[in-house]
Amino acid sequence: MIELSTHIEYLLFSRTNVSVPQLGTFTRCEMSSQRIDEEGIFLPPYRTVKFQWNEQEAGEEFIHSLSKLHHLTRHEARIMCAEYVDELQQAIAEDGTVSIGSMGYMLRSNDNEQELTFIPLQSGIASPSYYGLDALPFAKLSNDIRQQRDKKRAAKKIKLTSIAADRDTITIRINRRAFNYAASVAASIVLFFAFTSPFENTIKEMGRQQAELFFAPKIASIQPTTVEVKSETATPSAPVKAEASAIPVQAEVKEALYAIVVASAISEKNAVNYAAKLQEQGYNAIACKTETMVRVIIKGFETESDAYNQMRQMKAKSTEFANVWSCKVNDKMTPIQ
Repeated sequence: MIELSTHIEYLLFSRTNVSVPQLGTFTRCEMSSQRIDEEGIFLPPYRTVKFQWNEQEAGEEFIHSLSKLHHLTRHEARIMCAEYVDELQQAIAEDGTVSIGSMGYMLRSNDNEQELTFIPLQSGIASPSYYGLDALPFAKLSNDIRQQRDKKRAAKKIKLTSIAADRDTITIRINRRAFNYAASVAASIVLFFAFTSPFENTIKEMGRQQAELFFAPKIASIQPTTVEVKSETATPSAPVKAEASAIPVQAEVKEALYAIVVASAISEKNAVNYAAKLQEQGYNAIACKTETMVRVIIKGFETESDAYNQMRQMKAKSTEFANVWSCKVNDKMTPIQ
């Protein structure tokens, strides 16, 4: 059974459809990347598989490839395939679900017990172009940050427009620190030549205090400095406390509840069947749909940490949950009745 599931997956790398006799047709689907703003996640491009159940499927191409791979006759290959289908149905009858390689797993449909339902894995079948990346969460920008970003972009646009429009004017930009440094060097040179000039005796007679008064205005004019003077008188704290206490304290609002996405991009019928199967296993699973796709989620987590803890337990329990991820529950998720 393992060899045939691997053979189906191998054929899907080069073919779009693979039909298995007395079982149905597997179809390879290329899913493009999606940005889901309401859930705050980014889904990378991936490859997934859909399945159409059909017991009357002949699957001559599959029998031919199977006989060529194992060096069998067509009759022997057909017997091998029939044994695989019988073993598959027996495993579903005993365990409820059965894994089909790395593509997904099968289970019985609630509407028709003879019909099989296929649930693909989220990462899909791998290839050099799709590495099975998980969903990537991203943080939304607050309104204040967005407004600041828009203001900076608008100011930059106006600035570039004004520079491009005024072609007759040349603008020279000088670094403020470099200008201050050059001014201080020039002042030092002026002082050096002043003390070594014929005016040296005159300055000495004026005395140290008069010389300082004589040169202080010139030095101050070269590099002005601003000194902030803080009042030593303490401001009474009572009025400030009274104003602070007058501001009403808003109650902290909890974030939206979190959920675990178990399956997505499937039909509504398969989603309802799979949600019912998970409910039998004790999970609080529901089938829901958003504006873009149908999903099966496990809800009821107040924080994202609680959702991650449950995800770790599920992944350790079964490979069926190897590619689940968490998301926020919002009003756009409508349960499927």
